[in-house]
Amino acid sequence: MVSLGDERQHQGGYFFDLEASINTSDSEELLADQQAALSADFDPPFRSIATTWCIVLELFIVVGLEACVFILPVPQVCSVTPSLSCGIHPYSIIIYLHACVWFIVMLTDRYYYRQHSVSRRNGYLEFYRRTRNIRRTPFMVFSAGSAALAIVMMLLQDYCTDDAPCSAFHLRRIHFIQILISLEVVIVLAVLILYLVRTVKFNRKKSSPDVHQDDLMTSALQSQTQNADIGFRDEDYLDEVLEKQADMIRYLKQHNANLGRKILKLTHQLNAQTGQPM
Repeated sequence: MVSLGDERQHQGGYFFDLEASINTSDSEELLADQQAALSADFDPPFRSIATTWCIVLELFIVVGLEACVFILPVPQVCSVTPSLSCGIHPYSIIIYLHACVWFIVMLTDRYYYRQHSVSRRNGYLEFYRRTRNIRRTPFMVFSAGSAALAIVMMLLQDYCTDDAPCSAFHLRRIHFIQILISLEVVIVLAVLILYLVRTVKFNRKKSSPDVHQDDLMTSALQSQTQNADIGFRDEDYLDEVLEKQADMIRYLKQHNANLGRKILKLTHQLNAQTGQPM
């Protein structure tokens, strides 16, 4: 059973979440693009995904956060004495910077979601599946890190109230913050680099939409048939095939809706030119 409603997996089927819902305003923007697919040879142009610059920007921001975490506590840079220019404790500045980076990552996550939704409606279903969890990871990591940071800050406030060492490893409270943020940065950098590599490869490959590559779905269905013939049932593989089929159905449904609106628009234009009523 394949449903187009919710993207939670249930026994015997695959379901879509709200990302699979048909957005009318987004569909209107795609009418001009999909008009090219109605040419005589039915060979739609390649549609790149404009996330590369945002990934690079996010990489620089995350690296900048890590640099500030270790540079600001240096006495020559920002001392805790009131006579120097920082004004507040480096510990507080780092917390504020982390909150600002979390907000920026949230905005980039929404931008990625927007671009990948358009790319999927253009027919690039496999690329959407391969990057779906990767693009979400930075926001989830920084959100989890913000929650952990709040807990650590309260513990440090109760048990480590000054800049003296407050652990068996002679760590000051700024060191705990540095360790926590560094763990976040390492994970996010690895994920962003992988995301960047896959995005650049996708844009350079310039493949046609998945729905125009019949061999991909045909090979998957043939493999599933062969497994069924020998009595072998791989649940993970079956879920993958069902997900691909559901993506294909969702795309074709969206494509048909766009074509219907295009036909109505052309009909109105034709009637306006000929002066005939509908």
